[in-house]
Amino acid sequence: MNKSHKPFRIWPGSGAHRYLHSPLALAIATSCAGATGTLAETSELEEMIVTAVKTEQPLNLVTDPKKPRQPLPANDGADYLKTIPGFSVIRKGGTDGDAVLRGMAGSRLSMVLDGESILGGCSSRMDPPTAYIFPETLDQIKVIKGPQTVKFGPGNSAGVILFERNYERPDKSEWDLHASLLAATADRQDGLIDAAYKSPLFTLRGTVTSASADNYQDGDGVTVHSRYERWNSQLGFAWTPDDNTRLELNSARSDGAAAYADRGVDGSRFARENVNAKFVHSDISDLIQSVEVQGYYNYVDHVMDNYTLRESSDMMAMQMAMNPDRKTTGGKLSVVLIPQQDVDLTIGLDAQQNRHSNRNSMNQSAMDYRHLDRVADAEFTQTGVFTELNWEVTPGSRWVAGARVDDWNVRDLREQVQLSMMSTAANPTAGQEREALLHSGFTRFEKNRENSASSAATFYAGVGYTERFPDYWEIIAKETADSLSALDIEDEKTTQLDIGYIYRNKRFTASVSVFANTIDDYLMIQSGYSKMSLSGGMGGMGGMGSMDDTRSTTIVRNIDARTWGAELDLGYRLSDNWRSELTLSSVRGANESDGTTLAQLPPLETRLSVNYEKSDWSAGVLWRSLAAQDRVDIGKGNIAGQDFGPTDAANILSLNGGWRATQELLLTAGIDNLLDATYAEHISRAGVAIPGFDQLTRVNEPGRTLWIKAVLRF
Repeated sequence: MNKSHKPFRIWPGSGAHRYLHSPLALAIATSCAGATGTLAETSELEEMIVTAVKTEQPLNLVTDPKKPRQPLPANDGADYLKTIPGFSVIRKGGTDGDAVLRGMAGSRLSMVLDGESILGGCSSRMDPPTAYIFPETLDQIKVIKGPQTVKFGPGNSAGVILFERNYERPDKSEWDLHASLLAATADRQDGLIDAAYKSPLFTLRGTVTSASADNYQDGDGVTVHSRYERWNSQLGFAWTPDDNTRLELNSARSDGAAAYADRGVDGSRFARENVNAKFVHSDISDLIQSVEVQGYYNYVDHVMDNYTLRESSDMMAMQMAMNPDRKTTGGKLSVVLIPQQDVDLTIGLDAQQNRHSNRNSMNQSAMDYRHLDRVADAEFTQTGVFTELNWEVTPGSRWVAGARVDDWNVRDLREQVQLSMMSTAANPTAGQEREALLHSGFTRFEKNRENSASSAATFYAGVGYTERFPDYWEIIAKETADSLSALDIEDEKTTQLDIGYIYRNKRFTASVSVFANTIDDYLMIQSGYSKMSLSGGMGGMGGMGSMDDTRSTTIVRNIDARTWGAELDLGYRLSDNWRSELTLSSVRGANESDGTTLAQLPPLETRLSVNYEKSDWSAGVLWRSLAAQDRVDIGKGNIAGQDFGPTDAANILSLNGGWRATQELLLTAGIDNLLDATYAEHISRAGVAIPGFDQLTRVNEPGRTLWIKAVLRF
């Protein structure tokens, strides 16, 4: 490990510079060191993350994705998040699942990669943002739960996830290398090289990854259509002429293919091109602490087809291909001010524009989609201004507050609305625009208390409000009950209360948080909705005409909803070598407009682990328990999925071990789902009939999985 780096610089705008000197921070550092040993003595073997990422600041969680962990994650961003209480993942195959936080998915949960928003192209969420994120190439993943920040874009009612790479300025020139190899059941093979040359003047960093797996089997030995392969390359340059100036230039390319068990097509292309530039200058004056300017370009080119990764059972079936893409450009300017010693204020401006287009071939043999012109269907533009304040009222007491205003515009570029694979109709809002001025804000109080020299606690309570503009999947990809277009659907408005308590001492850590919200005009997706066919006129289920004149479709509608829940994270160091962890997460919800439960909510989940660590080796056991979920509302949900039935309880047992062969080489291995349980996440998608594969009621999780991983770092 490198020892020449300067301490990590905390920008005052984050508020963390005060937190590092708080009693709670002291207790965390002490507890990490263990009861009697020092931090250096007990950190020779990296601690394996097996139940949760610890909450060390109110509503903020930070983790290093390069650390070993169990269960073994898929090679994408969503599945990595499953170790954090409150997160679930909608499974569709072997990779590219949709992340869900506290029962909220899609644009309610913002994904920010190196400061930029990532948006997929598929209208059916085959490529969510996390499909283009490769966790081990990153240095830090930070989660901010709830509407408790305004600095990272608009409409984040569930929270924000920051996927970040760091460029630190070293004192002297050096080489850094992080390389890993992984092998696992289902012929899974992952490889990564992340190498950097660092000097006080500049840093040059390159990363390449490759990951692939065959179809996995569930606990009953049923093969799931789920094979995939992915690769990614990144090149970054940072110019650091002094401690207060940094210019970053980054470029990335990636691609892949993935089989899906929940639909009639697979993803044969997940191409991404990206360029990102950032300039940061700090310590400008007594008033101006820092200025940051960033701009980015992101292009996603996605292909879905029914012939590349599967065979058709019908010799006469036509080969179909769909090729959506999305071009996103954006930027951000933020300034951190220190008007007085106990106050820091961030003010900023961010903007984004994205344009979505498509081209389809219903007979690829006769008309190759690559020879067709792209047709744009929507263009979104957003400009926001924000301010966020940190005020340390008294030592140990802090107020955090923020507000933002966003100007939204969407242009409906569709001449036709796609009713099915083979039919279209005239778009009633063709060429029309919609504009909205939306507001968000929050306030939170935090109180630190030092109980002794080695223990401390923090209490916090916050209220947040956010107005969310409908995303592409709600306003363009869906229709409403009384129109073929959803351009006039209402904006979503969330008001949420968050309360929590964090405690740390030498042996015991605890974090408990509860939340409750009301959501006006919640944007709900409802499938299987009957509407009059075009020949019988438009209308709802009670319209004129016979049942022979109806068609079944998926619509978006506004409802009033509520959700509430709790998360618990406990850790206890039994001795210098033994530690245990327990986490619990629960979320409930109500659809008050329909008088039903809110759909697509995960069940109560509990995780318990016991781990033994000594000098250069470790071993551990993880028990994960999922309660049965019978609170469902069939056919309703969100852009990522809808309820279609209850699920049974499940218990999953896993084992892990680690050995540091040398100071630079770490070997870890494990068995996930040791007892080969057959189970599925409640929110995962329903299976479809695929030639050569058994029909699945729900896309099941992998059965017993053996894995081994080697990591080389110096």
